[in-house]
Amino acid sequence: MRRFRYGFFCFILVQFVFVLSCKGPSKNKLDNHGTNFKYTSYVNPFIGTEGNGTRHFIGNVHPGAVRPWGMVSVSPQSFDFTKMQSPSGYRHEEKKIFGFSNVNFSGVGCPAAGSIPFKFFTRDLPSGYKGSTFSNQIAQPGYYSVKLDEESIVLHATTTKRSSLIKLELPKGSTKVYLDLTAQQAHVKGGVVENYTDSTASGYQLEGNFCGSANRSAVFFSTHLNKNADSTYLKYNNKSDTRFNQDLDDQPSGIVYVFNNTKPAELYIKVGVSYVSTTNAAQNLIKEQTGYDFEKVKEEAQEEWEKELGRIKVTGNSDDDKIVFYTALYHSLLMPMTYSDCNGEYVKMGTTEIGKSPYTRYTGFSFWDTYRTTHPLLTLVYPEKQEVFVKNMLDIYDESGWLPKWPIFNFEPYLMVGDPSPIVIGDSYTKGIKGFNVQKAYEAITKSANYEEGNLNRRGIKDYNLYGYITMDGEFSDVENFQWDNGIVWGAVSNTMEFNLSDYNIAQIAKLMGNEEDYIKYLKRSKSFMSLYNDEIGLLQPKNKDGSWYEPFDPTQELWDRMNFGLRGGPGFVEGSAWQYLFSIPHGIDTLKNRMGEEQFLKSLNTIFDKEYFDMTNEPGFGFPFFYNLTKEKNWKTAHTVHGLLKEHFPNAPNGLPGNDDAGAMSSWAVFAMMGLYPHTPGNPEYMVTAPVFDKIEIALNNDFYKGNQIVIERQGPVDGIIKSMRLGDKDVDYKVRHEPLTSDNKLLIIETENSESSQED
Repeated sequence: MRRFRYGFFCFILVQFVFVLSCKGPSKNKLDNHGTNFKYTSYVNPFIGTEGNGTRHFIGNVHPGAVRPWGMVSVSPQSFDFTKMQSPSGYRHEEKKIFGFSNVNFSGVGCPAAGSIPFKFFTRDLPSGYKGSTFSNQIAQPGYYSVKLDEESIVLHATTTKRSSLIKLELPKGSTKVYLDLTAQQAHVKGGVVENYTDSTASGYQLEGNFCGSANRSAVFFSTHLNKNADSTYLKYNNKSDTRFNQDLDDQPSGIVYVFNNTKPAELYIKVGVSYVSTTNAAQNLIKEQTGYDFEKVKEEAQEEWEKELGRIKVTGNSDDDKIVFYTALYHSLLMPMTYSDCNGEYVKMGTTEIGKSPYTRYTGFSFWDTYRTTHPLLTLVYPEKQEVFVKNMLDIYDESGWLPKWPIFNFEPYLMVGDPSPIVIGDSYTKGIKGFNVQKAYEAITKSANYEEGNLNRRGIKDYNLYGYITMDGEFSDVENFQWDNGIVWGAVSNTMEFNLSDYNIAQIAKLMGNEEDYIKYLKRSKSFMSLYNDEIGLLQPKNKDGSWYEPFDPTQELWDRMNFGLRGGPGFVEGSAWQYLFSIPHGIDTLKNRMGEEQFLKSLNTIFDKEYFDMTNEPGFGFPFFYNLTKEKNWKTAHTVHGLLKEHFPNAPNGLPGNDDAGAMSSWAVFAMMGLYPHTPGNPEYMVTAPVFDKIEIALNNDFYKGNQIVIERQGPVDGIIKSMRLGDKDVDYKVRHEPLTSDNKLLIIETENSESSQED
């Protein structure tokens, strides 16, 4: 998803160190590299916090302290968010820090969250705070620290799942602690301090208008300081905003605690968060923290990260490569975020009703972005988590009548395109995750596939059901008036391809359920993209209702000035051109290749890379470099292309993400690419194989889901050599390996390479 862009190009050097902690994964345990080795020591949270000069050049990740899939994250704010908004609160190239928020999304393309922000200063409180320069910035999994130079304050932060703990080193003199509820980074500003004392405060902050949608909600907080302030006063900076039905002008928007220290002192602040109530926020805080033991909470956070990151062990190659790999894995485990409270309560989808779940409810699923890489990664390495995510999806169906698309808190904004839920469910089910109500899942996915009235999961479904494709001049083609919730179609060709992949996954579930009739029906529907293939130009081209080609048509066009919001994509396409979507139909890639012929297929694939049509910053092309495995050049060009993309776009540097991380989608691609595996087609339990970056990869498997104890992949030979052979155990592998034997047999997957001049050719 690419919606919000900034053009920052300056660079500053930020010092970072990495965490030391120790605990192995649940189920099977991988041997440690040595007594002092920590997986978390190879995580650099600053990767992706700066632009890299490409099309969509901000990763929009944050360096703050957070737990895996945590509700709370304490991260610095690089801007005065009382006056602006941004998808990420932090920019590495900025030279000042304005505050520290307690709720942050990771890698999204639109402004959201940045909630419950604190500001700390020793100077007089100005009318327009200009922030402070800073130094000694440290970011590690579960820990963040920085010195605010102009305030002479050092901050340390750590978190539990639903609460934060901040330790401040204060100088002699007056220090102000300001909870400013008007300084979140989303479009909707403001909040209310409902109750307070000299050492506590509780209330809520507003949230909404994500990517221009109508979502409205509140983030509740309960904050405690470990000592009473010398004085306390309220701030009244809420401003009415008729766009959001917001009228809080007479309500306190913040609270300032003043401490007059006769000598340097420490101050601790802890915050509980909830989306249900201030009472639940307080309960979350009590349940997850006792006292103000900063080192204990920090150690527990780092142990949790050590456990999760330690499920994959890589050996060989440079420290930089290991840092890129483990940081990518780290970023893959930040979203979705915990949504339910310790008592199981949460706000049901589409209502204000409070529900209660026996397992954790999550929010912030960016399914269109994550179905290609993040969910397949979770299915392979964290299947117990993926199973809960699928259960969450079915709960949302029960509550709202529809499967989710981009659920945020208790609202479905219907962002992006396609119908991604059947893809996520289908890929999980075909790989053996079945601990959910499969009959209900099938009911839900077939409703999305067929029901036309009010179906925003499949905008353009009437055309699709009638013609097999979405037309450019149909009932919902008025793109100038596109809104997320009015049924108008953004990208007729792209949506047709997405619906095809969803239907393919429905077909695979039907087959496993023994429903042969539906299997044949949906498999046939999944191939309708071929009606948009124009043999004369060798590309997919939009069509009108009468079957004529849409004209004028430029297959390199990436922007269409008719599109509302300035949404990217040439006519008929979403965030891309016809060239960038040519092979974005993985389940039909063999059908397309047969139509094109072997030589034309390779020629077109080469054209995409040689003419720089390929867009590493966006999801539709994720599989393209691996499709060289389908050509006569598979023994070198897949690895050559993949490794080149990794070197160009994923350095160990603040500009180390090529575009929005999109809730981990970009990072998960890097994880797979560096392991030499790629889940090329959701719903087809198979991985394409190429030479990995590392000499050896060991993946611990969860025996509740898989028969094997671990997956071991070895490259024997030079990393950029020509591939000589592939074997799984004693059987040859033809550049693909099935999920079931890979996770069942405890056999070694060996990729043997040798030096060759041809491996260095373009």
